[in-house]
Amino acid sequence: MGNNSHLSITEMRKRKFAYQIGKDILPAGNGAVADSYFETYSGNRSYEDIFQTAFNAKYLLHLIKAVWGAVPPYKLLDCGSANGLTIGQFDKLGVEAWGIENSAYIHSKTPHAWRKRNRLGDVRKMPFKNGSFDFIYETCLPYLPEENIDQAIKELFRVCRAGIVFQGTTTDMTEEVIEDYELFAGLQTFWTISEWSDAFVRNGFQLAAFNSALLDEIWRIEQEADPDDWDWYPDKETMRYCFFSKPQIGPSP
Repeated sequence: MGNNSHLSITEMRKRKFAYQIGKDILPAGNGAVADSYFETYSGNRSYEDIFQTAFNAKYLLHLIKAVWGAVPPYKLLDCGSANGLTIGQFDKLGVEAWGIENSAYIHSKTPHAWRKRNRLGDVRKMPFKNGSFDFIYETCLPYLPEENIDQAIKELFRVCRAGIVFQGTTTDMTEEVIEDYELFAGLQTFWTISEWSDAFVRNGFQLAAFNSALLDEIWRIEQEADPDDWDWYPDKETMRYCFFSKPQIGPSP
């Protein structure tokens, strides 16, 4: 057996979970995953079957309140919104949520009530005006090719007013969660969370979680969200790179 001590965590994880890589990727390479991705979203369970247990709108709102001090009502964009079920969950909590999804297959399953707000489109060129949303909840970027990431983040920056919660798959998430949820299926960009942070910062965003007390609170929310499930992140320091603010330009003195 060869010595893997010189390998990066990304290369080690890609070797360990090689059986997941390439699964559910369409030849077009535009970030849209195959229909099968949503039919076997977690094991043999469909996206609809697992949604209620996999998505927690209150958890996300608690994170937004902790980081930015914001409470509803506000306007939020879900990037990678699938069939728009998240929109209904946010709406119950007083958030005007919209979505953008590039898979025509899963988007076609959007309930009638949310069809106006759940858009079929491309995160690299979104049909929204500048500064349309206070916050963005982002999970779709790692499904794009690396060469498209900067373009997509520039679009996120354009439509965002306050901040972004990045919860896309990273190569340094815990091995248990990568294996259990097959998180590498459909991915085209394999980066650590700090590499994603670098991409957000070079495209105009700033780190939003900058002090230890805030990190303690974020980690508490993360741990309490589902205490019986796997940890998604290895430690609280890693979660520093999940939150980014758009710099606010004030009036000239």
